[in-house]
Amino acid sequence: MPTPDFTKLGGTSWTEITGITGVSFAQDAYVNKDSSEEFAQEIDVYRDTTATTVLDALGKISMACPSYTDGATHAKVTIAEKPLAGVGDGAWVITETSSAWQGGTTLVAARVGTSVVTVLVSSGTDNGAAGGTKLAKQLVSSLKGRA
Repeated sequence: MPTPDFTKLGGTSWTEITGITGVSFAQDAYVNKDSSEEFAQEIDVYRDTTATTVLDALGKISMACPSYTDGATHAKVTIAEKPLAGVGDGAWVITETSSAWQGGTTLVAARVGTSVVTVLVSSGTDNGAAGGTKLAKQLVSSLKGRA
């Protein structure tokens, strides 16, 4: 596996951190104009068992990069992840927090067959985990039996 590129933690496509490219992808992002809450969703499709490798790598981000400095605020950002049971063929909730931020950013990543679904939520009112988990579950449900 390639060396992870942790500079991508400030973006929305965290599967790129793994350095592994899929065979196809679809993505979109939405911003709530009233709250500035951002939702970015992506589905990446891989060959054979590569989706498992990508999900495993995402689940180990904090081991390799427990924190980084945010380019915009120059503040320390802490990364933590935990497994998410009952979503797809495996899933992780990965959260970024900083004392300089209001709220936080969460990536929910789930595998469905040869696909990895990711939902990134950046919120000023919470860490985004609840909204990210809800949308990830909907996407996983739509993909079951198709991926």
